[in-house]
Amino acid sequence: MEKLLLKYDDYFLAVARPIIEHDEYQKMKVIPHHHGSVFEHSLDVAYLSYKIAMKFRLDVISTIRGALLHDFYLYKFKKREDKNLLAESYRHSRNHPKIAVKNAQKYFELNKKERDIISNHMFPVGLPRSYEAWVTTIADKSLALTEYTTRVYCFAYLKLYLHLVQKSA
Repeated sequence: MEKLLLKYDDYFLAVARPIIEHDEYQKMKVIPHHHGSVFEHSLDVAYLSYKIAMKFRLDVISTIRGALLHDFYLYKFKKREDKNLLAESYRHSRNHPKIAVKNAQKYFELNKKERDIISNHMFPVGLPRSYEAWVTTIADKSLALTEYTTRVYCFAYLKLYLHLVQKSA
């Protein structure tokens, strides 16, 4: 885990470490999310949120903690074959913040801003009430878009590569 944490600064890690080293939080390492794990995604969202919060002189500690816990739902989202993908995605968007805040409150003491960040990061399904929650929502959406774009790019590149290999054979 130490190698993964090298890209984050000392202040961020000092605030994040009690959460990211918690046994329950560690379970997120095996839950897939976009292009990596929920653990990696949450760390990246928290770090980007922290950098933005610093720039705007917001509550940095609540931003880091809330962003780390925004996807603390501890299950793999399954796209079931027999169900409508759009309806399933909406249900996940609506339910996972409720589960995440419940899990977070079970293992960590949360303040109002942290609960807001976790509960309302799925705008427009949730409506953030604090600046810190808006920052995390924007960071989450930005990184999710980047993660999806990277996956699509990799898939397109692989498909082109395989096409060229077949053509030359």
